Amino acid sequence: MAGAACALPGALRPPAKRQRRSGGLLACRALAKQTAEADVVVVGGGAAGLAAAHFAAVSGARVRVLEKMDEAGKKICISGGTRCNVLPAEVDLQRDYFTESSQSALRAIFSTWSLDDCQYWLTDRHQVGIPLVLEAATNKYFPASNSGAEVRDKLVAACQRHGVRMQYGAALQDLATLPGGGWRVQLADGGAVDAARVVLATGGLSYAKLGTTGDGFRVLRQHGHALHEPYAALTPLLGQHPGGQQLAGISLYDAELAAVPAAAPDGFGGGGSRRSRRKLSKKGTRAQRTAMLFTHRGFSGPAILDLSHHAVQALDRGQPPPALRMRWTPAGPAEWEVRLQGGGTALAVGVLRREGVPQRLAEALCLKAGVPLDRKLSELKRGERAALVAALTTYQLHVTGHEGYPKAEVTGGGVPLNELDCSSLESRRLPGVHVCGELCDVFGRIGGFNFYFAFVSGRLAGLAAAEGAAAASSARRAPAVGA
Repeated sequence: MAGAACALPGALRPPAKRQRRSGGLLACRALAKQTAEADVVVVGGGAAGLAAAHFAAVSGARVRVLEKMDEAGKKICISGGTRCNVLPAEVDLQRDYFTESSQSALRAIFSTWSLDDCQYWLTDRHQVGIPLVLEAATNKYFPASNSGAEVRDKLVAACQRHGVRMQYGAALQDLATLPGGGWRVQLADGGAVDAARVVLATGGLSYAKLGTTGDGFRVLRQHGHALHEPYAALTPLLGQHPGGQQLAGISLYDAELAAVPAAAPDGFGGGGSRRSRRKLSKKGTRAQRTAMLFTHRGFSGPAILDLSHHAVQALDRGQPPPALRMRWTPAGPAEWEVRLQGGGTALAVGVLRREGVPQRLAEALCLKAGVPLDRKLSELKRGERAALVAALTTYQLHVTGHEGYPKAEVTGGGVPLNELDCSSLESRRLPGVHVCGELCDVFGRIGGFNFYFAFVSGRLAGLAAAEGAAAASSARRAPAVGA
């Protein structure tokens, strides 16, 4: 696999900053059951698929998008609570993305398009044209309208301005090679579309009701790809609340969570492995976000979602999950020792409340530590104080399961990056087929990172597919030698 220096050929360089609009918009209606032809067929009309279609069309290809549902981008519309956290403000690949594949391959893909250039594409009125606003508290961009539907609509409109045809109700059944070169995309309704190049952007398995039912994984497996087993990522976890209490509805905004091997001392001393994302380092991995929520069945919120995949992978594989250790406030053990020492008539549970621990959680932690709720600071025994400090700073969540794909933001696992060409995302098993988005073994933490990968990978696949289609067309037009 080529490394981070993997260069793009000329046709894959970023297009000019401003692009002319093309006229003659084509209607978005499902076509009759017949074999039709295009230069590039994009299977899937989500974020990655629309990016692929747009850049293939900008490059001059005749593009058709095959979308399983009755409209494109349904998942875009519901993202970020329908507000659509469309991009992060900054990216650190080592910290923000997870893959079981080569880190150099991951860097090579992202090196093809910067975050600034992606933001320009989204905001430039001659391209997609979505005004974005930075939410400082979460360091991510939302559309100024706070509407995911606007993001979807403007992506579709940008594609249509360049002549992309949208075909709805078109579910992928299989792929077949054509005798003269190229591919036939066979549809579940019996129809088919022929093309010189195919971009698979069908998404993963999260939110199946929106059409992501693993069709791309199924077809890629049938044609020889050995997937890293898909799993639910960024999904809520199931488990018992502290003290056996029912704490549903309680939110915390300054909690610190770490996933650590069972033998690790606490997990709050390091930032995770710098060599591989397959396994936790001995020091563990800390969540980058600090908000969490108690649900009726367990735990959710950005801090939980950031690290849930470590537990999901272990549970799905029948292995003991890593310890998920919570520090309920920013204060560490030494600070809590000081706060809980001394005399006075203040109740221990009252001190927790004063330091920002919600009432019901404070009571549950005291009960878990064996501290009676009427225990005064002056009456705290040394063992009780030590147990309460541990409960406040290294509490291990009792995780029994996870919410799975119905609540997962994205799908982990997928096509190993070493089975794709890093300069084009072309399959090494299926020449002429490009793979992007959640089908790839890459996902980001919560906060717009998965949109960024969708756009980067979709653009790369679309540009390369258009270049390949143009090369195939030139080869067909070239006169035979000696003619």
